Formats: sequence, C-alpha cells, structure tokens
Amino acid sequence: MANPQLESFLAQAKADPALLLRLQACPNLDAIAALGLELGHSFTGIDLVRHQAEATLRLGEEELAAAAAGVELQGHLWLMRIIWA
Repeated sequence: MANPQLESFLAQAKADPALLLRLQACPNLDAIAALGLELGHSFTGIDLVRHQAEATLRLGEEELAAAAAGVELQGHLWLMRIIWA
C-alpha cells in the first residue's frame, strides 16, 4: 500500500534538481528517509524498499529485461545494484 508521505516526497524530489543531488549523496535508504523527515515527510527506509518492490512488480517483461541488463528506467529515482563482496 502506498505511503502518502513517501509519494509526496518522491514527487517533490522529481521536481527539484537540488534535492535529487542531495538524494544521490545518501549512502542508504535510511539516510533518504532522514532527508525526507528534514523536509517534513514521514517514511522509513523500509517504506522505500516496499515502494521499489511494488513498482518493480508493475513493470512489463520488456522493462524488466532492460532493468536486468542495467538500463536506467525513466521515472525511477534510484537503481538497485549488486555488490559482490
């Protein structure tokens, strides 16, 4: 289920290039949630994981294939990546 606070924050981020730069500097999803809280939006890193999972489940086969190949999908604020350690 969508979190209205998170949806509001994501809409704000998509419309604000300076905020997008601040998001890029966040080391993890909890840091993004802290940034959102600074701006008056209450959500957690877990809410972000759920949001991304739900958005991924709505993708069609062609979009999923592109994501699997590493193509950035328009409309997404971040990309997941695998780090082998």
